[in-house]
Amino acid sequence: MKNRILSLAFLFAAACTARAQDMQQKIDMAINGLGDATISVSMTLAAQQWQMWNQNFGNDPAALKRDMERSMPAYFLEDFKLEKQDMERSFTISLKAPGICKVDKKGRWILETDQKNAQITELSEGKYMMVQSPKELGGAVQQTTMITFPAEASDIKLEKDAFGKTIFKFEMGAPTSAGSLLLWIGLGLLLAGAIWLVVVLFR
Repeated sequence: MKNRILSLAFLFAAACTARAQDMQQKIDMAINGLGDATISVSMTLAAQQWQMWNQNFGNDPAALKRDMERSMPAYFLEDFKLEKQDMERSFTISLKAPGICKVDKKGRWILETDQKNAQITELSEGKYMMVQSPKELGGAVQQTTMITFPAEASDIKLEKDAFGKTIFKFEMGAPTSAGSLLLWIGLGLLLAGAIWLVVVLFR
């Protein structure tokens, strides 16, 4: 699933023959005491980007949700909602993400980033910021992901997995499900890649 998400994002980028205007994307993730999360993905677009995005995605949120579900068939997208601010040429997609964290054999919770040497800053107790410019989109999109852990989480540490990729490990109550932070970063990549493709092909 991880590779499929990144491959799809890469196809969006590879289809482009010219570089679109660099884009900023913000992902907010609030994890609860069950390892689930509330997610929002927001972007502000240039005038041409906004026009093309509305024509192809923004005016049909049901179709946008269906495309996401087809791209990620193993996951449920609950409480999907699209909000647009036409004056600001921005949008926010919000949803609930069951099972975004998983648990290792020792009973510690894990949140994966799938990034080697991820640029992560601790803003306050239980709140972190990760910044990246995905290579899959040619570095044209800067993603800023804000991660907020619940009050139940303790002993939060940044470590590396067997492949040298950065992960969060923390203590919390008994697990109920499993997932990955990469899924929601991948969701952001899908949105950004789709916008990038539309702008280049239709301008």
